[in-house]
Amino acid sequence: MAIFSIIIPVYNAGAYIEASLASVFAQTCSDFEVIVIDDGSTDDTDDRVNTFSHHAALRYVYQTNAGPAAARNTGLNLARGQFIAFLDSDDLWHPRKLEAHLQRMQETPALGMSFNWFEVFHNRPDNLLSPWFAPPSQLTLSWKDFLLRNWTGTTSTVVVRSECLKGQLAFDPRFRTGEDYQLWIAIAQAGWEIGFIPEALTLYRKRPSSLTVDYLRIALDELLVMEQGVRVTDEDTKAVIEGAMMRRRVDVAWAYFRSGQKQMAYQSLKHSYQAIPQFIVERLKRKWFHRPSPPQLSPEL
Repeated sequence: MAIFSIIIPVYNAGAYIEASLASVFAQTCSDFEVIVIDDGSTDDTDDRVNTFSHHAALRYVYQTNAGPAAARNTGLNLARGQFIAFLDSDDLWHPRKLEAHLQRMQETPALGMSFNWFEVFHNRPDNLLSPWFAPPSQLTLSWKDFLLRNWTGTTSTVVVRSECLKGQLAFDPRFRTGEDYQLWIAIAQAGWEIGFIPEALTLYRKRPSSLTVDYLRIALDELLVMEQGVRVTDEDTKAVIEGAMMRRRVDVAWAYFRSGQKQMAYQSLKHSYQAIPQFIVERLKRKWFHRPSPPQLSPEL
């Protein structure tokens, strides 16, 4: 059995998948299997993946388009590793990514999942941008911490202990972009801790076509996760969730405002204005926070 199962969902990402796979096969920890789930691509994705067919660890599976949640769930059903690592088909990993997560997970058996810090790039990974939020201040988080935000930023930062998924936990296809956020909260609500690795070991590629819609889509979907996907166990839990939802509605209002939908922004703020001070504090923390220096990737990536 491999230590890691790496799940890569891909849909029409022929222009990017080779660089992503190259960053996988450059890992200092090489005890892994790679499961590429092609979610109905119509471009040259299969040909690009086949350039790595000489790697015995690579498995390519094609399925009819069903969305990223379904593709990742197909990967979970096939995975046999002790840990599950997720990589989106256009993102990149630093060579020490798996090594750092293995060390952290082995040191702390109570961790159900771990995630690392990340940087953002548009075209080339040598021109990095700050993420849209500051990293968490603590190295171990609970589900209540995750109600504030999806601290992982992107699925490509996450490693999950396979044991966490034995209770049939999986990605919920009801959510468009929040299916990962829902699963992380479910893992934490099941009693597992979440570990943060404060190194930028993932590069998140922001494609031009998504620049104007990501913030609004993410904010709306993460609010939907709280409304439909968080398990309420008692009155204290309910109160925490309601407070977090109020804070998240401010995110939605800000996203609406940025997209020019001022009336919708006003509607979102009507019942959440009490959370505005918290929102402002977080924005200031992001502006003046000294971000971690990202490790250098190889130029060819």
